[in-house]
Amino acid sequence: MARRRSKWRKTAAVMKKLMQEARKVRVKESLRQCPICGNPNSFSIEIEIDKESGRKSAHIMCANCHFEYSMQNLPAIADEFWVYSKVLDMIQKETIKPIERASQEVSAVSTEEKTEEETEITLEEETV
Repeated sequence: MARRRSKWRKTAAVMKKLMQEARKVRVKESLRQCPICGNPNSFSIEIEIDKESGRKSAHIMCANCHFEYSMQNLPAIADEFWVYSKVLDMIQKETIKPIERASQEVSAVSTEEKTEEETEITLEEETV
């Protein structure tokens, strides 16, 4: 007489399918990408909670374009998605200036200063 299988017991085919699903490597999908350079792998948001006062603060940075921004005194509902949406809104309204523009301006000013110094040096050498 054949042995009766319990209805709670999983069949071999079901177990094989479960093992295949467990073996698959799941990649963390990042819906957040840097609003400046567009790189989805280098953008990070760190939320810190002060235990004494219960206040939240967030530090946003991109390793690719070196964009950094800090937000203080966030509401209790603030999570990574909330912070990301606020950063996108601020950049769209241009209340946050991307660092790339500022670094280009600084590099342009420094090259102008170098050229002025070089011309002064050449003029002094000619007079001597």
